Formats: sequence, C-alpha cells, structure tokens
Amino acid sequence: MTKKILIAIGAAIAAIVIFIAVAGIILILIVDKSFIESKISRALHRQVKIEKIDVSIFSFVSGIEIKKIDISNFKAPAQLEALQGKPVAAGDVFAAMEALRFKVKFLPLFKKQLDLKELVLYRPVINLTRSKQGVLNCEDLIGAKKQQIAEMPAIQIDEKKKLNDGGVTTAKPLTADNIPVAIAVGEIGIKDGTVNYYDGEFDQKFQVYNLTTLAYDINIDPKDLARKDEVKLKIALGLKTIGPMKTGSVQSFDLTCDATGKLIPFDIKTRQLEPEIIMHVAFPDGQISGLQIINAVADIPLLGDYLGEHISFLKGKQEWKKSQASFVDLRYKSGRADISNGSLDLKEAELLFAGTVNTDSKALDMNLGMVMKKEINNSVKTNLTKNIDAGMCSPEVKKYVTADKLAEAALQPLLNKDGLIELKFKVGGTTKKTDVKIVQPQLDSVDGIVKKAAGNVLLETGKGAAKKLIGEEQNKILDSTLDLLRKK
Repeated sequence: MTKKILIAIGAAIAAIVIFIAVAGIILILIVDKSFIESKISRALHRQVKIEKIDVSIFSFVSGIEIKKIDISNFKAPAQLEALQGKPVAAGDVFAAMEALRFKVKFLPLFKKQLDLKELVLYRPVINLTRSKQGVLNCEDLIGAKKQQIAEMPAIQIDEKKKLNDGGVTTAKPLTADNIPVAIAVGEIGIKDGTVNYYDGEFDQKFQVYNLTTLAYDINIDPKDLARKDEVKLKIALGLKTIGPMKTGSVQSFDLTCDATGKLIPFDIKTRQLEPEIIMHVAFPDGQISGLQIINAVADIPLLGDYLGEHISFLKGKQEWKKSQASFVDLRYKSGRADISNGSLDLKEAELLFAGTVNTDSKALDMNLGMVMKKEINNSVKTNLTKNIDAGMCSPEVKKYVTADKLAEAALQPLLNKDGLIELKFKVGGTTKKTDVKIVQPQLDSVDGIVKKAAGNVLLETGKGAAKKLIGEEQNKILDSTLDLLRKK
C-alpha cells in the first residue's frame, strides 16, 4: 500500500515536472523579443523596443523578466510598420522602464482562477502631457470622452474609429459580472518610478519621483463579492511642482508621502466598477507656499492685531522634516473626498483639519484648527500689550488699569486647557476661491478692548462723582470723561 502511494506521489511529481518542462520549452519557442514587441505594440498602438528577455525552461515557475523597454506615443498602423525594429526616438518616449517581471501560478489555471504572483515595473519613467485643449497623450489607453476625441489629431481619431468598428461609442459600465474568473494577485505595481507631467493649458510642469506603488493581496471573486472585493495598497512617493504655479490654490510644493490602505473596486449593490479608496497618508517631509486656505487665515485682520508676526508667518513657505505628526485619513468615492484626522506639524503651529472636498466642483466644506507652540505665548502677550497701550491715549484711563493686565485678560479666550493658543475656523468656497471665517474664540478688536476698559473706568468715576455732585455738574463730569476716553 505504501509503495503504491509513493509511486502515485512520484508519478504526480513527475507529471508536474514534465508539465513545467513542456511549458518552459513552449515559452522559449514562443516568447522572444519580436513576438513580445509586436504583441505589446498592437495592444497599445505604440512603437515598442525591448533590449532583452530572460526566459528559460523553468520560466513558467520562476517567471519572465523583460529588460530595458521603451514605448512611444500613439502611432497609426502605417507608422508602426515603418518603425518596426527601430529604436524609439528620444523625444517621442511615452514610457521607459528598466525591467518588467511577470510570474503566474500555473496550478490555479486548471480551476479557472488567475493567480498572479508578481507583475512589477522597475524604475519606469512615464511622460504624460495634456494639450491646450485638455487632451492627454494617453487618452487612447484610458478611454476618451466624446468631446476630447473631437479634439484629437485627425489620424488618432481615424484609428479610434477603426478600433471601434466604424464609430466612437460610449463604453458600457464595467461590472463584476464581466470578470470570467476569480482573481488573486500577490503583487502588482511600480517600484522606484518617475512620472513627468506637463499641462499645456497652464504651461505647468509637475513631477512624481521615487514612486513605489504596490497593489497586493488582490482578491476579487464576482461570485462572492461581499467577501472578496479588495485590493491592499502601499504607496510611497515624492510630488513637486517644477517652477511656480501659474494658477490654482497653491504657489509651489514638494511633498513626500507614505500611504497604506485599500481599494474596493466594485460597488456591492450595483456590482459596477466604482472604486472606493480608504487610505492613511503620512507626510514625513514637505514644503509648501501660497496655499490659499492658509493665506486666507493670515489675512484675517483681527488675528494680526492679536498674534502679529505669529500669524503672518503663514504667508511664507511652510517646511517640515522627518515629521511623525503630519498625516491625514482619506476616503474617496464618486468625486467626494472625506478627510479626517488631518494634521500638519509646522515650526510655529500645528494645523488640524477635517471635512469634505468635491473633486468635480472643487467645493470645500472643512473645519480647520490651529494650535500654536507654547513658547510664543509671551511674545503674543507682549505684542498685544503694545497694541493696547497704543490705543490707551488717556492718562486718566491708565490710572485705573494697565495695558499689561488688559493684554493678559484678552489672551485668556485664546488659550485651551493645555495653555496653548488655539483657534478654530470654518472653510468654505472652492479650492480656487476660499472663504475662511474664525469661529472660536469670539475675539474683540483691540479698540474694543480699550473701550470696554474705559467703560469700566467711566462706571467707577460715575459712582464716585454721584456721591458729591448733582444736576449739571454730574453731567459735565460724565461728558468730560467720555471725551477723554474717546481721544486716541
């Protein structure tokens, strides 16, 4: 009995080895540079040049690696035929990458399951451009809208019409039912990539650098969507402007991001492809200037009277390094971004934010908080004392109250339970035209502080005078005191 079991196990192992060997031989015979180049070229409608393909008898198990790949911008069939075998022109590179690794588990294929262990692009450089008419140089890859197609070069329109059998049609929504098999993927994504983006409409350049974005543990089963509809995500990147912004809600920025979370591809109720992203995003390093929301806070005159230079700093460049307290939680679906637990740890203050952003209309509905560093309290009090003292022109008022005492009292509403200056704002409007209002604390102007102090002095003076004077004499004292307090 044991012998039969061993023979059966041995036969099974032998069958698997033979299968791998046969599959490997088939791969060696079929997979070569010309074959892969032509297949990718036809699929992408772009010129493709490959330097080398590593394939062996065991590649069906170990995977395939394609090295040094260059991909051009869109090309018509006649152009592709003329360029076959030629290198991609340096000024026409849409994407280039050092390597692509592809590995599939073969046993699940017998169960009609696609189990992809790895599909990773190493050190790719992607050049995206957007024309003055708003057309991306990858519209043919991602599916263009009708108005965008109308603005494409004539040759590109003709090709898209041919590909759509005589006319440009609007694609039906993709649903989970369009997927014929359950999908399980170990790792797919980009490692150490760069994306260069040029916006022709605004003559603006951006760059994504040190990009590593991985989707892993992908598990999608159209027959069990309630339990298997998830893609885990890890993203690390740097994002910066190349030159100052010519429009928008910020002048310039250079941020590094580390994000973890998940993507839910299909809506459970409709079963349509309607991705929902849930992420925790950290910003360990960054610099940003001209952010409209921050500028709007700095422009509130009342805050300038109280905080002086400690609010005007917001108009300058904000910079932080190796921060563990700069992050945000993000949930995005169908054009709505829900932001929570947002924090930026700046040198002078911590900014706290939460709310929603409509990515289509650019509408804002945000709560913004600012907690100042404790070491500025004395400086703020000194600044406030000077402003109050300058408003107290009457020596008679100074007999009863000092500017220092008034400043100390005026500072109290700004302090939270930890003795830190804390302000809260409501942010509305849009990302291009932001409306910011202070909601806490309710601050009086410096002029108002002085007048209230003067009023208290007037009250005390009136009480004393009433004991000695009556009739017109009392009115004269009240009038003269009021005139005295109005002097600046």
